[in-house]
Amino acid sequence: MTPILVICILCVFAHFAKGVTGAASAIVFNAGLLTALALGLSGGLTLLDGLYWIALADLFASAMLGVLLWRQLKVEKLALLLLCGLVPITVVFTLLLPHLDLGGLSLVLALAVVGGGVYLAFRPDGKSASASAINRWALPTGLGAGVLNGLFGMGGPVIFILLSRASDDPGMFRRRTVFINIAAGLARVVTLAACGVFERKHFEWFGWAVPVMAAALLLGMWAHTKVKPRPFRVALGLLVMLAGIGGLLRFALG
Repeated sequence: MTPILVICILCVFAHFAKGVTGAASAIVFNAGLLTALALGLSGGLTLLDGLYWIALADLFASAMLGVLLWRQLKVEKLALLLLCGLVPITVVFTLLLPHLDLGGLSLVLALAVVGGGVYLAFRPDGKSASASAINRWALPTGLGAGVLNGLFGMGGPVIFILLSRASDDPGMFRRRTVFINIAAGLARVVTLAACGVFERKHFEWFGWAVPVMAAALLLGMWAHTKVKPRPFRVALGLLVMLAGIGGLLRFALG
C-alpha cells in the first residue's frame, strides 16, 4: 500500500468517530497507524510522518465541524480554563517532538493509546459534578492533556475525563470538544510549521485525503443522532485498546 492509501483508510474510521463525538480522531488514527506499522502495512509511512499529517488533518476537521456547528458554539469559562493549561504545554511538547527518539516515542504512544482505549470502553456513566468543582480541575486537566496533545495530537483521553463529568449530554460534549480542539490544533500546527517539519508530501497527502475526511465527518455527524453513545464508545474503546496492545507487542519484539 502507498502512504496516501493508508492515510485514507485510517481517515474513514478516525473522522467518522470525530463526526459522532467531536473528538477521538487522533486516538483512532494513531491506533490504526500503530497497527499498520506493527503489521508492516504502512506503505513507508513513518510514525513522525503520521503525527505531522494528523496535526493538519485534525485542524481541518475541527474547523469544518466548527463551521457546521457554529450556531451552537459558545465561549465558556470551563473551556477557557482548560485552554489556559492546554495551549502552552501543547506548544512546549510540540517543540520537543522532532527531537525525540522514535523507539521511546512509539512506546509512549502505544501506552497512551491503550490508556485512551481503556477509558473510552470502561468509563462509568456517573452523575455530573458541580460547575465549581469542574472549573477547579479545568486548568490542571489542561496542563496534563497538553503533554499528550503536543506529542501526539491526542489530549482527548485526559480532557474526556473532565468533560464527561461536566455533562452527560452528547451534544454539549461535542460542542465543547470542537471549540477546544480548534484552539489546541491551531497552536500545534503553527508550532510544527515554525519548526519547519512539514514537507511537500504532507500537504500533498492532506490534499488527496480532504474528500475522504469531509465525507467521513459528515457521515459521523449524521450518525450522531442515530448511534447510541455508550455502545459506540465501548466498541471504539476496545478497538483502540487492541491497536495499542499491538503497538506494545511491536515495541517488545523490536
